[in-house]
Amino acid sequence: MKEMDENEVMSLTADDFRDLTPDETLQDNFKRMFQMLGIIYKNQNEIKELLTVAKQS
Repeated sequence: MKEMDENEVMSLTADDFRDLTPDETLQDNFKRMFQMLGIIYKNQNEIKELLTVAKQS
């Protein structure tokens, strides 16, 4: 897939998009799930660090 410049992105219309196949939807959902798990893990670590710092104060 080639890079798109800002003008190309801004000129996209609904006709430029297609529905995902069931397999593509599954892959997309799987990817999103792992991204969310990564964000949750990162947030948990940040909270743990903040609580440790607050406890030491």
